[in-house]
Amino acid sequence: MGKATTALVQSAFDFALREINALEVRIVKAEDDADAMLWEQARQVVEQLDAGLSQRKLAGKWINARTGEPYVQNHVWIVKQVFDQFTGQSPRPRFRDAYNEIANADNSGGGREQHNSGNFEWYTPAVIVEAARAVLGTIDLDPASCARANEIVQAHRYYTREDDGLTQPWEGRLWMNPPYAHPLIEQFVDKLLDSLAVGTVSAAIAITNNTTDVGWFHALGRMASAICLCTGRVHFWQTNPDVREINGPLQGQAIFYCGDDLDAFCARFDEFGVVLVKP
Repeated sequence: MGKATTALVQSAFDFALREINALEVRIVKAEDDADAMLWEQARQVVEQLDAGLSQRKLAGKWINARTGEPYVQNHVWIVKQVFDQFTGQSPRPRFRDAYNEIANADNSGGGREQHNSGNFEWYTPAVIVEAARAVLGTIDLDPASCARANEIVQAHRYYTREDDGLTQPWEGRLWMNPPYAHPLIEQFVDKLLDSLAVGTVSAAIAITNNTTDVGWFHALGRMASAICLCTGRVHFWQTNPDVREINGPLQGQAIFYCGDDLDAFCARFDEFGVVLVKP
């Protein structure tokens, strides 16, 4: 190979390397710009949730540009968690890295609101259900139950895990002990709030952990007419015949009443703890 040919080859190599490096700079800038847009999008999502839009409704209107389909509610929940947990950090992580961290932790079943057994399907003691039934008059629907649990709840209709209560109609007077795992608990609360707002659910009593640091707890509290802050911790039970009654959860419970018969709720639930009535 002559000197001239060698020079031409070297020149071509140099040009290609300059192009590769130029593209590298453009890719990094595009990634930085995309990350900034993801954080801004998350900020706007959280702003809408704080203004009162439910996660379920937001997900239904938020269209995935690649598929043309709405996002699932779990996506909205993860985006909110990313913004709440990481936006104030310095240096701030890449949005997608933070998203994957939370998504993977959620899928591992290590949510803080699960009970210490790791099983989030715990059912309510009969004495509390009986008080709820007395206040409501009857229980038309339990959206998160099973046949064994309904022997105590005595709801006219109940949805099991297989039924997927979140996709079913909610009507009438409702008792709810939702699954205590993310994002299910927030999804069940969102659907209850929506059903109360449109009037398909006429009254409801729901028991949850007293996690006062999360948004769904405050949203349900704002909707409720009264809240019973239980003394001690409720001793739930499981359908497993070998584990009928189990130790209390890691924290206390709150019982929310959404309805008009405040006198009945206060009279019946005073035995379980202090009852706070919305002024």
